[in-house]
Amino acid sequence: MPPLLYAIGVLQVDVGAMGEITQINWMRVPTHAPEVVAEIEDTIRRAAPFPRPLALGSVTYTETWLWHKSGRFQLDTLTKGQL
Repeated sequence: MPPLLYAIGVLQVDVGAMGEITQINWMRVPTHAPEVVAEIEDTIRRAAPFPRPLALGSVTYTETWLWHKSGRFQLDTLTKGQL
């Protein structure tokens, strides 16, 4: 991703015993870009169901979304960082 990003969002996703999304909680909302918030939530919901957390029963994961004006995005956990 380029060094200047349009939006950065941080959220927690609760995944239930069957891999379903039970809740999405924003920790850092890009309030200047409500279209990004909607697109991120829609993308997460379309990705469901997630792998079942068999040993745990449910799980919460936190992810940081790096968003460019073009609509391209990258998850921070998959990035090598910026130079």
